[in-house]
Amino acid sequence: MDLILIKFIIGGLVITGVTVLANRLGGRVGGILSGFPAIFMTALVMQAWGSVGAAPDARLTAMVTASLGAVGANLVMVWVAPKAIVRLRFDRALFAMVGIWLAVSGFTAVVLQI
Repeated sequence: MDLILIKFIIGGLVITGVTVLANRLGGRVGGILSGFPAIFMTALVMQAWGSVGAAPDARLTAMVTASLGAVGANLVMVWVAPKAIVRLRFDRALFAMVGIWLAVSGFTAVVLQI
């Protein structure tokens, strides 16, 4: 079986499982699960499984480093989003939040590479 097909099937199963858990346990739990751990872990496993030799180590290190930047950006967004939505119209708040997320994520990724 082609590796891309296996990745598609496993990714679909993970997302379906997280959706079922979200329906059973509630939106907060489902949001946490689908937002980071389940999808990220699947991506790490699939990347390691699809690579041979020393290449997976470098790729996995890069993925983890990039995810730390995204986690930092997500923490900032949790703090900024409620304030932005209250003070700005939704469309402006959405644009501002995406910009802030990109800036913080990029900044933390650059800092972690140094």
